[in-house]
Amino acid sequence: MVNAGKPGPGRTGRPRAGEERLSRQTILEAALRIVDTEGIEAMTMRRLASTLGVNPMSIYHHLPNKAAVFAGLAELVFAELESSPPDDSIRWQDELKGAAAAYRDALRAHPNLALQVLSDTSAVSDVVVVTVEPFYRALDRAGAKPRQIFEAVNTIIDFIHGFTLGEASVRSDTFELAPDLLTRVATLPPGKAPTLVRVVSELGTEGLAYDFNDGFTTGIAVLVAGIESQLGL
Repeated sequence: MVNAGKPGPGRTGRPRAGEERLSRQTILEAALRIVDTEGIEAMTMRRLASTLGVNPMSIYHHLPNKAAVFAGLAELVFAELESSPPDDSIRWQDELKGAAAAYRDALRAHPNLALQVLSDTSAVSDVVVVTVEPFYRALDRAGAKPRQIFEAVNTIIDFIHGFTLGEASVRSDTFELAPDLLTRVATLPPGKAPTLVRVVSELGTEGLAYDFNDGFTTGIAVLVAGIESQLGL
């Protein structure tokens, strides 16, 4: 009969290898590595425990479930946005553009996490809490009303999500559109899409070169100009 006051077989009473150094930060960093290299679906609590070399129950002491892990990943990835200090010396338009660029950079570094943000409503809430303050702050400085702030930021974030997913699918800083487009336009029947034909022909190979950084900068500038116009500023 095993003494109830002593560890039984297989229970030494000592932490397994790795458990002594386990922390919330260590767990989240391991989870992020799994998401980055293997994708969202690969990130299970069992897989996480195996990566860390610990008993799965050890993780639950720090993060109670998978949802908590993803919430923690949002904090980890977007910590720079959350801690961004106010700077009233810059124009609100530039603050808004800066926040958009920082958000895009975070998603670009972890494109698989972007898919989680888009597909999970609880993940969206987790990200909102740690990312939107710079956006809201800039628009509040502009004099926007709460509803205007909410809708404007949603529009900007939606643009960033869509842009980042497109960019991640190409996995390059540029998109070679010109060769195929020029060929297709050249073979169109006479009178078909005349404006397209004229514009594409005038731009040529060099003019049609698409750089994602330039495209993002242009897109955000258009959105900010539209918000400014809508606010009557």
